Amino acid sequence: MDLREVAEELYASAPAAFVERRSAAAQETDDRDLARRIRALRKPTASAAALNALMRNDPEAVHDVLEIGDRLRDAFAARDRAAIRELTRERQRLLQAATRGLGLSAAVAREVEETLQAAVVDPAAAAAVRSGMLLRSLESTGVDEVDVSDAVALPVDTSAAPSRRPPRSAKQAAVKQAAGQTVDEAPRETASERRERQRRIRTAQKALERARADADGLDDELDAEVDRRTDLEGERDTLERRLERTTEELAEARAVERDLRRRIAAAQAALRDAERALRDARADA
Repeated sequence: MDLREVAEELYASAPAAFVERRSAAAQETDDRDLARRIRALRKPTASAAALNALMRNDPEAVHDVLEIGDRLRDAFAARDRAAIRELTRERQRLLQAATRGLGLSAAVAREVEETLQAAVVDPAAAAAVRSGMLLRSLESTGVDEVDVSDAVALPVDTSAAPSRRPPRSAKQAAVKQAAGQTVDEAPRETASERRERQRRIRTAQKALERARADADGLDDELDAEVDRRTDLEGERDTLERRLERTTEELAEARAVERDLRRRIAAAQAALRDAERALRDARADA
C-alpha cells in the first residue's frame, strides 16, 4: 500500500465518509511516515468532491469539456472567428450537460462550472481535474496561469502547462555550465560549523513537527466545519422546499377560506329568507 493508492480510494469516497476512512487507512499501516502522510490528506470541498466523482463516474463528460479547450486554442491561434463562436457555444452546452443531474446546490454547481471553465483554458487546471483528487475549486482569470499547487491532494503531471521561469540563481548556473564554466564549490565546513548546522537542523525539525501537529489539528477543525456547513446547506435546502410547500398550502387554505365565507354568507341569506317565509305563513294563518 502506498500513499497514491490510499489517496485514490479516499477521494473516490463520499465526503461524509472521508474523515472516517482516512483515519482507518492511517491505522491500517505500520509505516509511521505513511500514516502521518495519510492523516495529512485534506478533505475536499463539496465542489471538488463533485468533480472527483464526475471524473470517476462519467469521465467521457469531463473529456468532452476539456477537449474543447484544445480546439479553442487552435481556433484562437488561427483567428478563426466562426470556429471560436461555435466552440464557445459548444463549451457552454457541455459545461451545463456535465453538471446537470448532480443534485448540487446553486453555489456548488457554480464552483463546479468555474473549475471546468478554468480547466478548459488552462492545461495545469485540466491536469488537476483529471487527477480525480481535487481539494478545492479552481478559477481562471484568463490571463495568469491557474495555481494548482494546493488544489490537488498529490502532485500531478502538469508538463503540458507553461513552465515557470526558473530562479535567477539556477538560470545563471545553467548559463555558466553551458559556457564551460563550473559553479563555485561550497567551502569545506569546520567542526563547529557542522555542529551549529546540526543544531539548526534539530531545531527546525522540532519546529516542523509542531507545525505539522498544529496543521493536523486545524485540518480536523476544518473538516468538522466543512461537515457542519454541508449539513447546514442541506438543512437550508430542506427548509426552502418546506417553505415552498407551505406557501402553496397557505394559498390553497386561503382560497378554501374565501369559498367557505361565500357559502356561509349564502347560507345565512337563505336562512333569513326561510325565517321570513315562516313568519309570513304564520301571519296568514
